[in-house]
Amino acid sequence: MDDFPDFYCAGWALDAKANPYTYEPLRTCEHRVNIGETFRDRLFNRDPAIAIPAPLPAYDFLPFMAIARLPFGVARALEAAAIVAAVLIGAISLAGLGIPIAVAAAALLLSTAYVELNTGQVVPFALLALILCGVALARGYVRLAGILAVLTAIEPVVGVPVALAMLFYVPRSRAAVLATATIFAVIAVVTVGPAALWEYVTRVVPAQASSEIHFPFQFSLTYALARAGVSAAVARAAGSLSYLVLLALGLWLAPRAARILRRRELIVFLPAFCCAVAGPYLHQEELCLALPALLVLAVATTGRARTVFAIALCVLSVPWILVWGIKQLFLASLFCCSVILWQLRIFRWPAIAAFCAIAATIYAFELRPPHLPVPSASVKQTYAATSLVQDEWRVYAEQRSTSDLLWFAIKVPTWAALLTTLIVTTRLSLRPAQPSSPRI
Repeated sequence: MDDFPDFYCAGWALDAKANPYTYEPLRTCEHRVNIGETFRDRLFNRDPAIAIPAPLPAYDFLPFMAIARLPFGVARALEAAAIVAAVLIGAISLAGLGIPIAVAAAALLLSTAYVELNTGQVVPFALLALILCGVALARGYVRLAGILAVLTAIEPVVGVPVALAMLFYVPRSRAAVLATATIFAVIAVVTVGPAALWEYVTRVVPAQASSEIHFPFQFSLTYALARAGVSAAVARAAGSLSYLVLLALGLWLAPRAARILRRRELIVFLPAFCCAVAGPYLHQEELCLALPALLVLAVATTGRARTVFAIALCVLSVPWILVWGIKQLFLASLFCCSVILWQLRIFRWPAIAAFCAIAATIYAFELRPPHLPVPSASVKQTYAATSLVQDEWRVYAEQRSTSDLLWFAIKVPTWAALLTTLIVTTRLSLRPAQPSSPRI
């Protein structure tokens, strides 16, 4: 639950009528609650100037304002229980789309439940809204799907493509989408005020993306280009452009794939998938947003396409950075892969080859465990109370950057799985639709 203290403190700051995006009072609260034996707790104990941003949209803070009135331990336990419940409901709901419950559980167990409990992020709630949106759309509850589409904006990076897909391709959902979006906008204004909301859009979001250009936990195109030696400005611009290009591609692919495969849920799942492929800012926690599309594609296709999608699903079910550093996850990862391959009835030799390749790759990485520079009590400089937290966070993120190629290589399996899925899906979508395919 590493990131939970940041959100808890942002809620506490708002409840005290303060700005959740500035250095103070976020720093003071984070030092009050980060007490223990974890790396983060030791970091806060060693460096009195450290603070970690909570770069969430304003409407996300409403529940954190409520639980910030509870003791920190109780609030953290409630958040953990909510994450487990969200993943569990998501897996069960996917079964309603014809996805074997064992496959859904295996895909979400480590990549989502374990990763999100490790970080305490809000992504599982956006994922649950996305899954339920797809289920509602598949069953013809288009107005409910429109409401759920906007709820995915808990993570704006996925909320934008999903809401646009509903507006473009599901006309009867438009009133629900626009009404729910209006409610979200009102909540945002009431929660932080117009000035802080404007600051979030114009300063916080760009500053957050800029602060982590070389941060080794990033999976974004911006990080990959910067790691390859491209200038920061060009890497940022390319990452932002890639998000727009993939957004357009996802919106173009969605109705075509939905018609050809006769799976209406792909109208929202594919744009969500595309938002997790590149972009200027992407962590391991956001990669689970690609899973609903991949699960449907693996079930709805046959032959080589199914084999490709199943192997890609195996790769994305593995939280590579965490598995690299925690050897106890080795067998758990292989178990998840074997369940996926077995339940999807993948042909013997491709399944064995994929299983062995994943096992060998994980084992090879574990021979040299991950290492990152430990930041010094770095932040010897001081920061104004009203400055953005990202001003300090940029210094910390740069201190944790590394030239170790393994930190780039560990992301290659994930990138390969995402890009391969995108290519095969595009090829499928270019086929002529069956005359009997239902209208979307």
